[in-house]
Amino acid sequence: MKSFFALVAASAFFLQAHAHPVAAPAIEDRATAACGSSTVALLRAYSSSATDHFYTTNAVELENAVNNLNYRSEGDAAQVFSTQVSGTVPLYRLYSSIGGDHFYTTSASERDNAIAEDAYRDEGVAAYVYPSSQCGAVPLYRMDNPAVTDHFYTTNVAERNNAIANLGYVDEGIAAYVIAA
Repeated sequence: MKSFFALVAASAFFLQAHAHPVAAPAIEDRATAACGSSTVALLRAYSSSATDHFYTTNAVELENAVNNLNYRSEGDAAQVFSTQVSGTVPLYRLYSSIGGDHFYTTSASERDNAIAEDAYRDEGVAAYVYPSSQCGAVPLYRMDNPAVTDHFYTTNVAERNNAIANLGYVDEGIAAYVIAA
């Protein structure tokens, strides 16, 4: 019996010593596994001359904004869906040439009001997002700076808090839920 336990212990030691670590999947792979659909980067840029935050899933569009429209790339804001998948809603994109502001909302009535009352132009659907927390999604916070007519969106709580406390932005709550970048 003693040799049986010695054999089991030796086998366990051998297996532990020769085990290969399994790498954790990349963030995008985890989002795909958790939600069952592929995500794409929601790219973020800022123009200090226009005082405008701009978000797109189209890398060519971002490159054009950087090369020709005086925007600076600020990396990935989040992961979103390029097509509608179960549980998601459209994130509408609008633009005001009067205020030089890109505005994003999941509310069709808010979109329609911004077009009718605030001279925004409908630029279609930027992406598809969750209306509530699911599949590990995090809040996409929305802020507005009325002094410079700029809407700002971030998943970073510290960045949100700084914009509100120090940069003149007003908290407008959660715009949507997205997969963290």
